[in-house]
Amino acid sequence: MSKSQQPIQLAINKSIFNDAFYPYLFDYSHRWEVYKGSAGSGKSHFISQKLILKALNDPERRMLICRRYGSTVRETVWQLIIEQLRFFQIEHLCNINKTERCITLPNNSQFIFFGLDEETKLLSLQNISDIWIEEAFEVPRDIVDQLNLRLRGAKPNQQIILSFNPISKASWLYEFCELVPPKSFIYHQSTYKDNRFLPPEYVAALEDMIRTNPKKAQVFVYGDWGVDLDGLVFPNHRVENFNIHEKLRNPELRVMCGADIGFTDPSTCCVSLWDKKNRKIYVIREYYQRGATFEEFANGIKNCGVGKNKVFIDNADPRAIRYFSDYGLNARPAKKGNDSVRLYIAFLQNHEIIIHESCTNMIMELDNFSFIKNNNTGMYDPNRTTHEYSHLIDALRYSYSDVYKEGKMRSIDLKWGF
Repeated sequence: MSKSQQPIQLAINKSIFNDAFYPYLFDYSHRWEVYKGSAGSGKSHFISQKLILKALNDPERRMLICRRYGSTVRETVWQLIIEQLRFFQIEHLCNINKTERCITLPNNSQFIFFGLDEETKLLSLQNISDIWIEEAFEVPRDIVDQLNLRLRGAKPNQQIILSFNPISKASWLYEFCELVPPKSFIYHQSTYKDNRFLPPEYVAALEDMIRTNPKKAQVFVYGDWGVDLDGLVFPNHRVENFNIHEKLRNPELRVMCGADIGFTDPSTCCVSLWDKKNRKIYVIREYYQRGATFEEFANGIKNCGVGKNKVFIDNADPRAIRYFSDYGLNARPAKKGNDSVRLYIAFLQNHEIIIHESCTNMIMELDNFSFIKNNNTGMYDPNRTTHEYSHLIDALRYSYSDVYKEGKMRSIDLKWGF
């Protein structure tokens, strides 16, 4: 055996690892290892340590380390591996090729770094023994499945490792981890309290988030499944079990009704109460049904208790307004115009939205209605939003057509909430 093919032994002291992770350091018995956790839990730090030690103990392993976008690799996982090689005092023994983003260890094991948007390069990869996908919530399930199929070399103990903050239950990762996990699977969950190396000021900042932004704290402090707050259009909505009848008796609150004809999407109706003075919107009733006929939809709108109030309906099909009017509804075409979608959304963002707990579909949509991320820049596009979670939100914005008609939306200092 040549010198380059020999394992490299390091003097490892258990004290340099967090106790919550240490049992998994040399465990290679599961093909899938998934690390879900809060910010600062130490999961990425540990994975980099584990992979370096695994590579040192088994010459000529080829480990792929990746994120969704190549532009984010250099400042994250690349830097993390470099820092650990420096900590283990072997950086000077490695061949570090920044141009090719490849690090070769003294025993010819390699770390290869990629963005999963670099499809041409990925197709050329051969003999990969291990894969680490950092921030896996950014990566579509089909890409992860394709990567899993690339683990087919001759090396033993092949593994694919996923790490992420649990941004949203809408992610495929929720089903993958919680509902239908693979057979050979480790699922590790951690919080910042599992990382004894955090500086006190970082811990204080995390714990202050509990007070200042409880929704964000759910993910980044407690490590629980939450919502994608960075791209979320309405990050500050909340759910309450308020008394609907009491709210309806309040003369300061104006009833607002809107409906969206689904055709191939769900047909929806939303009834809310507008507190103009305090800039609050109370969502009190909803209708949400896929494949509803016009008659079923009209009954659904009536059952929302709209009474004689105006119901502003998407006017994509002019016959619909006439039909719903003949059915006894005070149906009106929703007001639209240049830049109306942006204005409607910005108007709603300028309010505190409180949803009654019975409106479960609206809660789901507001938890997941997001700006779409630009694949090239990694930034959210303020002019593009997710369609899948927009149907009740469309009904909600149509319900404020009178406000749009009166031109009041343009007089407000409107800011996109991202």
